[in-house]
Amino acid sequence: MTASVPEAAGTVLGIDFGGTKVELRIEREPGSVTPIPLGRLSTALTGPDGRVVPDPDAAHRTPSADVRLEIGAGESADSVLGRTFDIARALVDAAGGVDAVGVSTPGIVLDDRVDLAPNVVGWGDLSLSDRLRDGLGAERIVVENDVKAAALAEARQGTLVDADPGLYVNLGTGIAIAPVLGGAVLRGAHGAAGEIGYGVVGPLPDWSGGGAPLEEYAGGGGLLRRVTASGLGIADVPSLVAASTSGHESATRFWLDAVDELARHLVTATLTIDPQRVTLGGGMVRVGRALIDPLHGRLASALPYPPEVVVSAFGARAALIGACILARDALAHHD
Repeated sequence: MTASVPEAAGTVLGIDFGGTKVELRIEREPGSVTPIPLGRLSTALTGPDGRVVPDPDAAHRTPSADVRLEIGAGESADSVLGRTFDIARALVDAAGGVDAVGVSTPGIVLDDRVDLAPNVVGWGDLSLSDRLRDGLGAERIVVENDVKAAALAEARQGTLVDADPGLYVNLGTGIAIAPVLGGAVLRGAHGAAGEIGYGVVGPLPDWSGGGAPLEEYAGGGGLLRRVTASGLGIADVPSLVAASTSGHESATRFWLDAVDELARHLVTATLTIDPQRVTLGGGMVRVGRALIDPLHGRLASALPYPPEVVVSAFGARAALIGACILARDALAHHD
């Protein structure tokens, strides 16, 4: 993935698979989202149980730039794919066809499976590339890790355009980074560069591996599980942050311990590549300055050459935008 590839003309479909949702977007021109009237998708909008979701006002709604599909609790990967294909085919039909499809997904996509995707039920058992080709029938389909797709969006159109090196940091249920060197997103020998969620936390008596220690300690889901087990009665991360900022001692300890652990790993990452700029993305960034300020402060204090720290230009849609860029790259290479 390089920043020097010209963005080819043509209509593309972008799909971003997440742990709780799938988002889809049609673009006819680079960076220009094509609105699709929701009434034309009504037969495709089904719930996890397979029933059509009623939309009595569809004919009167403003056309939607993006389509979002909620994933049901415990919904199987096969069900998610099936519903996604239904919506994708309806979008493609409404757009009059597409020239390429770009897909972002958690994990590392291999020929016969998806590795390192513990937050998506059944995702690791999929031959995702084959299923996408069979389900969508498109000639040109490219699949990439979601954090690397988000970093590509920032490198091409966002906060890392003029940063060399740059570092994209995803802080959410999953935790990962993506270095951007010379405008290109570093993939690594196995496509797993930046998977710091698997980094070591605290003393490690057993070096046999297993799990994702940093994600389980400081990621949104792992942090909430630890807080819930403590009996604090806090239901989500924003509530934890609110309790911390209001002076709740135990909440403050949980929150700052998580921030400190994240900062330790980011210090090592920034020392490794000496980035000009660090971009923070992912769901946890929505808590705002309660995360951004202490992370920035710890990096500024610990590093000999602290980088600039900014927030993603695209927020939760960074990976979807990156998926569309991937599709355009596929067109450029094909041409």
